[in-house]
Amino acid sequence: MAARAIQIGEAGEHLAAAIAAQRQRRGWDQRYLAEQVTAAGRTMSTSVLGKVESGARRVDVDDLVAIAAALGVPPQQLLPGDHDAVPDPFEAASAPGQVKARVLEDIAALGDLEALDITAPTLAAIAVRLATEVDAPVSLGSSLQGLSKELRQVLAELRSLSPEEPDDDDDDDLASPD
Repeated sequence: MAARAIQIGEAGEHLAAAIAAQRQRRGWDQRYLAEQVTAAGRTMSTSVLGKVESGARRVDVDDLVAIAAALGVPPQQLLPGDHDAVPDPFEAASAPGQVKARVLEDIAALGDLEALDITAPTLAAIAVRLATEVDAPVSLGSSLQGLSKELRQVLAELRSLSPEEPDDDDDDDLASPD
């Protein structure tokens, strides 16, 4: 007779939802988080992560530690309980930082993105996500140089969709954190 699978309890359901929420808050897809978990030392496929987030797979302590490291939060941040004493570094970074604020201003100056091109809203969303990561604390594992380069490329592509020449009042590079 085959052993019956152990049901996931309330703590496991909370953990699954917390992992998905933290991932989505960062704008990451499951593939990217699975890659980050693997880089943190625990091999994890997108399929396994999907099962974790849906509550179809239990999480052992090694998975928990690697997932938390990949998300840049302490493991207890993902578990049920009072998290007022545990600051979330990504939460602080999600407020518009210097680069994100400037990118948002630049995008607003372009006007109606959908009127520019069908890809403009997607490019704008990518630029905002990259700017958020550029502004994030180093502890979140971002490569500032790589993110800045990618942000500059996305902004250049977005600006190229505008029929007007961008107003170059200042020569500051929006993707440079000054």
